[in-house]
Amino acid sequence: METIIKKSGVMIFRFNRKLRWIFNIRILRNHNTTILFILFVCLLILLFGLWGMGFSFIHVILYSAISITILFLTLLFIGSLNEARRLSKQVPSGCFLFLKSNLNGIYLPVLGFTEKDRENINLVLNGLETKSKINFKLVSDNRTAVDYKKLLRILHLLIDGGIRDFKKERKEQLFKFIESTFTLNGSEVKRTSLNSRFSEFVNESETEFSENLKEFQKILFR
Repeated sequence: METIIKKSGVMIFRFNRKLRWIFNIRILRNHNTTILFILFVCLLILLFGLWGMGFSFIHVILYSAISITILFLTLLFIGSLNEARRLSKQVPSGCFLFLKSNLNGIYLPVLGFTEKDRENINLVLNGLETKSKINFKLVSDNRTAVDYKKLLRILHLLIDGGIRDFKKERKEQLFKFIESTFTLNGSEVKRTSLNSRFSEFVNESETEFSENLKEFQKILFR
């Protein structure tokens, strides 16, 4: 009995592995093969189903052709939407939903940006790719280096839900977004400094955190 169980287990294991290989490597390898497989299975179901229900040969062919055409167009539409979403995620700002669609009417230098960057900022706020990197210039109170935390506070207010609770994947998306979108006083973003300042930013006490946001809240949402 044990021998039979072992041999049947090996057979099931091999069959299952072969079946998964067929599905993952042959059938589901790309959009074309997946759609063709779905259409083929549905066509067989329609043909046998309609035939079993007593429809004539002509009606079986006609109804099947119409149904498969509608299904094909539906799958094509769904696939196109998914591809559009995938492409939008490749744009760094496309990973975030911004509370404002533009900063028109706001004097940008008080936020650390120049007027020439207004168009790029508005592109970012609409999840679009910028034409060039945006130069952020606000320096800290006691040194000439740009204050990363001031940029983080602005982004926290502009991004829906804020950034303070970002962990792992979302934090990585944020860092890549900042690196690809901004320069800091003409210099490229340093990941180590950004990571350190982000840690300081999220670990501020509630009172300190709220106080530090007030200046930018007045400017952005007056």
